[in-house]
Amino acid sequence: MKENLEKYLKENRLKLDADKPDNDAIWEGIRNGMDKKQNVMPTLFWKVAAILIFIISGTYFNVNKTKQDKIVIVTLADVSKELGNQETELKQLVNLKWEEIKPLLPKEKNDIQFLLDELNELDEVYNTYQQDLGNSGADEQIVTALLDYYQKKIRILNRILHEIQKQQDHENTITL
Repeated sequence: MKENLEKYLKENRLKLDADKPDNDAIWEGIRNGMDKKQNVMPTLFWKVAAILIFIISGTYFNVNKTKQDKIVIVTLADVSKELGNQETELKQLVNLKWEEIKPLLPKEKNDIQFLLDELNELDEVYNTYQQDLGNSGADEQIVTALLDYYQKKIRILNRILHEIQKQQDHENTITL
């Protein structure tokens, strides 16, 4: 191999001995090399960013899925049979009140809207206590709060019924 190199150098010595290098060709080579390096960096950055986003989103969805799988809905009947019976009776009473109120609800609910809003807020609180019951188990305060929810809901429904009847009585006295 050494002999081939020597032979090549002897044959091409005149071509290899150049007085002046070709500056334009050299600078063009440098520019091309720089352009390639600049293009590699952003491409590498985006690849790394895409991989990180993929890993983070995959982890998030995996953790979120396992949390949803672990949520167990616990009712008062799961705590004790007596509490379950009490809850069932209160639910039935609430449903009876609703059935009594539904046909009487006026088209314009402006006068009782605040009571309906209060019922919605009470339902949100109930959902929170229901989740707490599932997370912490049969805590006496949570059980009391859940039973209190039904009693408050019945009171609000009675108040709505009273307001509707009061309005109807008022309308009847005005028309007479």
